[in-house]
Amino acid sequence: MRIGILGVGAIGGVISGYMARAKHDITLIDLWPENVDSINEKGLKITSFEEEFIVNPRALHLGELSRIRPEFDIVILSLKSYDTGWASKFIEPHIAPGGFVVSAQNSINEDTIASVLGWSKVVGCVVTLGAGMYTAGHVERTSSIERLAFTIGEPSGLVTKRLEQLSEIMSAGGITKTTTNLWGERWAKLATNSMSNALAGLTGLKSAELRLNPEIRALSIEIAAELVNVGNALGVEIEKIGMVPANLFPQALENNEIKKTVEELIIESGKSIGTGRPSLAQDLLKGRSTEVDYLNGYIVNKGKQVNIATPVNQSILELTREIEKGSIQPSISNVDLVKKLSLNHSVNIQMI
Repeated sequence: MRIGILGVGAIGGVISGYMARAKHDITLIDLWPENVDSINEKGLKITSFEEEFIVNPRALHLGELSRIRPEFDIVILSLKSYDTGWASKFIEPHIAPGGFVVSAQNSINEDTIASVLGWSKVVGCVVTLGAGMYTAGHVERTSSIERLAFTIGEPSGLVTKRLEQLSEIMSAGGITKTTTNLWGERWAKLATNSMSNALAGLTGLKSAELRLNPEIRALSIEIAAELVNVGNALGVEIEKIGMVPANLFPQALENNEIKKTVEELIIESGKSIGTGRPSLAQDLLKGRSTEVDYLNGYIVNKGKQVNIATPVNQSILELTREIEKGSIQPSISNVDLVKKLSLNHSVNIQMI
């Protein structure tokens, strides 16, 4: 099958590297000119805990794709969430009859892709491997090959032939499972991202470090509790968030014993997540726009739809925007700012 990978950053780079090594017919398409040039000149270098290797897949600039006009049976979309709309329109002419797009992104973007291509051309892929990219042509896999890497599912919940084929292809990059509850998996990953990405960006801490700080653990429980309340109101059956059954998060705010159990599970899960920084924190270090509007902001917007308050996520959204603007810097002291701002939002909500 002809596979196009649109977006060759950390996640797209890892997927590309392992697929190329498995001899799949892949073409890389990326927005970063230096990255494309480096891959074509020197190859794509993959570094992990277990090994290091270089592969030599074909890489194209965006403009080259329009000139060559290849068709793909599968397009793996691994761009930022805010690029989803234009990317779906851009890739549409290059999808072969019967082909489809796989969203291997943070947040929940399948509906945006479907608004351009139709639901029949959309498959979801929840990515749970860790990765980083700090120089052109070189990606670092920051989680073990033994950890679950991909969970793929049809929006309909059916297990289709194409899903089984995709599972086999994706397994080149790590352990892959199929699901009949894509939306529950998506919301669970959204919780993980909303707990870790923005908090890493706000504090400057790495993923594993977040889980060892008691104040940050308590704040992450509040983030997830708000998400679970919103998801439940929307009828989503949220899967486990890390190692924690989703509905334990709201209960943890009311019961200290449950809170203790949840914190223990968060600490335990931190032992297997790797040593890297979440993507949002990487973006802040590089001076790029972040996906906070599609993570914590997504929770806030969905909360408004079902009239459920999300003061903690609202506060994180606002403070992350301030860091993006350079008004404040990443610091552990920003945890106190989140608490104060969340309290203000809660008071304002009660007064309405």
